[in-house]
Amino acid sequence: MAKHLAVKTGITLLVLIMAFSISSCAQQTKQPEQTIQKEQTKQVAMKKVKIPVDGMTCSACQSNVKRTIKSIDGVSDVEVSLEMKYAIFLFDPQKVKAEQVQKAINDKGYTAGKPQEVKQ
Repeated sequence: MAKHLAVKTGITLLVLIMAFSISSCAQQTKQPEQTIQKEQTKQVAMKKVKIPVDGMTCSACQSNVKRTIKSIDGVSDVEVSLEMKYAIFLFDPQKVKAEQVQKAINDKGYTAGKPQEVKQ
């Protein structure tokens, strides 16, 4: 009788351990999905802006404007065209306003025009 009880207890314990292991694995797989959803939400929140920049005369000016824009927290994917005299960049409107980027460019000695949102 005691042997039968020990086997029954052992089986019960084994079943509990397996159930716990399975539920742990299930929780671990849900976590990355939540992270992916948060990243997708962030991507949707980004805005793309084109801003005219006057006063650039050489590639050093172009690099200076690009570096200035990139250094602002919340800004990414910066492109600056010396020939076309504009900058295009993505930014997170919860972290920075396009007007702050405009001011940063002006503070470097260039003339930044009014930011215009670009359809993505």
